[in-house]
Amino acid sequence: MKQHHHTASAGSLSGAATEKASAGDAYLTPRVFEVEISGGRTIRAYEVGPPDVPLVVGIHGTPNTGLGHIVNYVASGAIFCRLVTFDRQGYGGSTPQPGRKVSDIAPVVEAILTHLSVDIAAVFGSSGGGPHALAAAALLPNRISRVASLAGGGPNFGPGFDCADGQVPLMREEIVEARKGPDASRQFYRRVAASRHDPEIEKELYSLNDRRIRRLLAPLSENLAQQLALPDSPYLEEDAYVDDYQSFVSPWGFELGSIQVPVRFFHGLADLMVPPRHSEWLQSQIPNASLELFPNVGHTFSQLMPHVFAWLVANETKDQRL
Repeated sequence: MKQHHHTASAGSLSGAATEKASAGDAYLTPRVFEVEISGGRTIRAYEVGPPDVPLVVGIHGTPNTGLGHIVNYVASGAIFCRLVTFDRQGYGGSTPQPGRKVSDIAPVVEAILTHLSVDIAAVFGSSGGGPHALAAAALLPNRISRVASLAGGGPNFGPGFDCADGQVPLMREEIVEARKGPDASRQFYRRVAASRHDPEIEKELYSLNDRRIRRLLAPLSENLAQQLALPDSPYLEEDAYVDDYQSFVSPWGFELGSIQVPVRFFHGLADLMVPPRHSEWLQSQIPNASLELFPNVGHTFSQLMPHVFAWLVANETKDQRL
């Protein structure tokens, strides 16, 4: 596998130099590489974990980058699986794809698996990454083994479903503005989404537990980014955000009922950003789908990632024991 030289040792985060990294250090040392996809575009991807365990592909939410899932993996030490994540189109170091649909994630996931010489893998998506993970499962039936959606949103409309119903005021406004078109989405981003770390806005979007976890993991995230020497993004997050929300309120480009692999929805009952009813409705539309609801958990699943990973690779780890 062709990779760039950027790595970050989890053991080096304290500043202590070691002459020889332990096996644990090696397993928790992220690597960054690039994947070329059609149209001359490039995807920045991240990999962490042992090389001889099942692969899981993670898809980040809106707005974000793939680094967030790497942070969660390093923090939890779920080294029974290997994690690959990436910056979705227009975020971080990945080339934008204006006007993309949710379904346009499938060629990206396929290109990454092909680049890694992996035939099949499990996939999960968090928040805005949830619909994208479902798209990968629907459109890559021979490459995806299982799919998980973590606090993922439902489509704009569906039978008996309106994604704006039951939302907190800011999230309902975000959806309503997106339905008006890209210009309205852009204005919402500038007024609200770009200031999502403002304490007052945070309180409206994230539970107390969410906010505590975000602050707890912030130093690890900053240190990993520094150790990986990630350059500033050459692209505007605002543009990627607008593309995301226009894709969410447009047809996703695949049928939920076409997904044949096992699907599990994970949702926190204290989620302020995406109501649990989204996962409940999505489960009802997909064969072989199950749902886990968690009291006290909000929109952030950092502390539950080992549980999610264990489900995603259950078949593979069982096969290894036989």
